[in-house]
Amino acid sequence: MFCWLSRLFRDLSRSTGRTTQPIWGSLSRSLILSSQRSIPELSSFVARTNTCGELRSSHLGQEVTLCGWIQYRRQNIFLVLRDFHGLVQVVIPQDESAASVKKILCEAPVESVVQVSGTVISRPPGQENPKMPTGEIEIKVKTAKLLNSCKKLPFEIKDFVKKTETLRLQYRYLDLRGAQMQYNLRLRSQMVMKMREYLCNLHGFVDIETPTLFKRTPGGAKEFVVPSREPGKFYSLPQSPQQFKQLLMVGGLDRYFQVARCYRDEGSRPDRQPEFTQIDIEMSFVDQTGIQSLIEGLLQYSWPSDKDPVMVPFPSMTFAEALANYGTDKPDTRFGMKIVDISDMFRNTEIGYLQDALSKPQGTIKAICIPEGAKYLKRNDIESIRKFAVDHFNQEVLPVFLRANRSWNSPVAKFIMEEQGLGLIRLLEIQEEDVVLVTAGENKKAQMFQGSATKLNIIYCLPFPCNLGVKKAILQILLS
Repeated sequence: MFCWLSRLFRDLSRSTGRTTQPIWGSLSRSLILSSQRSIPELSSFVARTNTCGELRSSHLGQEVTLCGWIQYRRQNIFLVLRDFHGLVQVVIPQDESAASVKKILCEAPVESVVQVSGTVISRPPGQENPKMPTGEIEIKVKTAKLLNSCKKLPFEIKDFVKKTETLRLQYRYLDLRGAQMQYNLRLRSQMVMKMREYLCNLHGFVDIETPTLFKRTPGGAKEFVVPSREPGKFYSLPQSPQQFKQLLMVGGLDRYFQVARCYRDEGSRPDRQPEFTQIDIEMSFVDQTGIQSLIEGLLQYSWPSDKDPVMVPFPSMTFAEALANYGTDKPDTRFGMKIVDISDMFRNTEIGYLQDALSKPQGTIKAICIPEGAKYLKRNDIESIRKFAVDHFNQEVLPVFLRANRSWNSPVAKFIMEEQGLGLIRLLEIQEEDVVLVTAGENKKAQMFQGSATKLNIIYCLPFPCNLGVKKAILQILLS
């Protein structure tokens, strides 16, 4: 076919005198997209005619062949067959002429793999199951074949059965049969395909596979080493395709990507993995805005249709804004609790600690409001926060509580003037049972503590289903 197309384009170029590259690119793109728009045929090249989950009332009277696992059996009259696409009820024949079929389906252990052939029929009135997509029909079996008999399993393949992580990993091939694992793997496959379609078909990127065995590239994490046949010489597994993609840019491939496997020896760090997959992208002649727009479009295009849609453009902030509002360059904006500068409000304060701070060249007073903090922070928690600030940042922290009568509960409450109190409520949007942590000092130092305190507040104030000791352990990991 493509040879015929090539001859056609050559003839067109001779008659028109124009370049054929745009025509070829346009036609090839339309051919690719039209092939992707077709509905996937889930039963091609195999013995079955349909999947278990696709049969409906519109299939009534059809002769079908299904393959799957026996989910459960009821009174040796019905069994439910399962595959990756869903469940369907099968009627076990009870007449003598089908004794061999009955024997196979009644004696096969649950989770055995069987192949059945029969007719799609309606369920008797009143026996429909609205909770099953195939609940209006059932299969009247004519022939059956036992493909693989199942031995006793370490756990049942049912979503409501709880399994330990260790047991799931030990029998991963059984765990993969579960609905959630099936969904996760198929969702990942669909997203990667959509990403390839967006990058290759819509924006002309080239998908290039780079080597896995390479020489050592110092910097970043440690690398995994692979010995070679030559004594004293080793390969290294790449942490990322950084050098390869730079070579590709120099070589004239100005739009490259790959679904890259990366390997990093992170030792015992609990928040890292030794290997992971990333969508690796490199472009020439591009600026920051172009990269941001590309990634926003990529995620929006490939996002699963059954999830809430991705809205673009993504919210963004500068490095300076992140430090000023959250005290860190990687803020978790879900929790709010922004750092607020209240220096101007307390210029004329009588609180000595705040006066001393403001008298310094870069002195500042900053605060964060913990919503409903009084519910979760006890007196010893407040003392722990204050001790943490002194030990790690040499900073004093003043806790301020707003009572129901709009008065203040704080060691320095008597020094807070009415105007300052009202300004504080307005600026931080303080509600009853909120807790305000106030710190003062050099701008950078106060900001560092408030950034750490934001993490601390998340751990302490959200109603996690764990005790205070566990929360403190999580806190130490976050702040280490």
